[in-house]
Amino acid sequence: MLEVIFILMVIYTAYITYSGAETDAQINDTLLASTNKVPVKIPLNPQATPQKKAVKAKPVIPKVEPAKPTKSKVNKIAAPKIELRTVEMKNPKTGEQAKVANNYRMVKRWIKEALVEEGLLEKIYKTNEMDDNVKAEVTKALSIIKAMDKYKV
Repeated sequence: MLEVIFILMVIYTAYITYSGAETDAQINDTLLASTNKVPVKIPLNPQATPQKKAVKAKPVIPKVEPAKPTKSKVNKIAAPKIELRTVEMKNPKTGEQAKVANNYRMVKRWIKEALVEEGLLEKIYKTNEMDDNVKAEVTKALSIIKAMDKYKV
């Protein structure tokens, strides 16, 4: 029984908090709207002065300049623009055929060994050894080995 009462009290407290916050927001909006109104002068003798149309005050909008790109001081080597596509390659030793994707991690072991044997890479790289320079070198090596007649299907 106490648990039910406790749950009802929590729900009631949340309702009061939510409705109170909503009411405060409405009051603040009303106050802001009333302070932004332009006072209208009422003439003492309405027949003596001609009626003028009320002029609405235009809000002042500050001009915002677009953000200027900042120059990065990090010296990055741009990867060569080499078209990488999935190609089937054939292992000349075993006759195994494998699809070679763009990702070095997903390349089969014999292809990695072939890259080293052909002299396109210094060694077989581990995942944690891959940085921007190595990725560019591997990408170039993969594109070269895909074009070799020795490994074509």
